Amino acid sequence: MTTNYATNSSILDQQINNRSQLIESLLQQWRKNQEDQAMAEACVILSEQKLGWDEECEQAAITDWEASGW
Repeated sequence: MTTNYATNSSILDQQINNRSQLIESLLQQWRKNQEDQAMAEACVILSEQKLGWDEECEQAAITDWEASGW
């Protein structure tokens, strides 16, 4: 299946009012996904370190993290 850039661009122009806003929105979503992935990886690393936190401390940290809006 081959399509050319001009056709795709034309379709986008018809469907999207503000291409710059779309690009910015997609970049923001990508950045958030990257941050979430990095946070998840950091959590796994910390979990593997066996820092001596018990389940109660871990739950308190998770609650604080969730409350912070991250």
